[in-house]
Amino acid sequence: MTFPEVVRGVVVPVFAGFVFCTAAALYAARRPAARPPRSRAVGSLADLRLLLRHIAVTAVGGYVVLLAIVFVFGVLIIGDTGALRSAALGSLFLLVVAIPVFVLLSWVFGRRAG
Repeated sequence: MTFPEVVRGVVVPVFAGFVFCTAAALYAARRPAARPPRSRAVGSLADLRLLLRHIAVTAVGGYVVLLAIVFVFGVLIIGDTGALRSAALGSLFLLVVAIPVFVLLSWVFGRRAG
């Protein structure tokens, strides 16, 4: 691997990720997220709806951002046309496994605390 290939394939993505994460951390530190008031009935149907909505928005948003990152760095910069398909299928599999596990563990630990 030549030096320009290393810069293009390794240094640029790592540096861009560092800049993005630093900017996100600084933004979050200055503007903390408002928390909704806690409902009295832990485990109510309203809590379940809020949890499921939060999970769906987080999962879909994260999936789209991941695919955008793979597209920019994997397809546009490096030129690996198979990277997007691989990331889409692999990430989808992880979502199918992780979301039910997260919901189950949230329910179990929510009942313990409640």
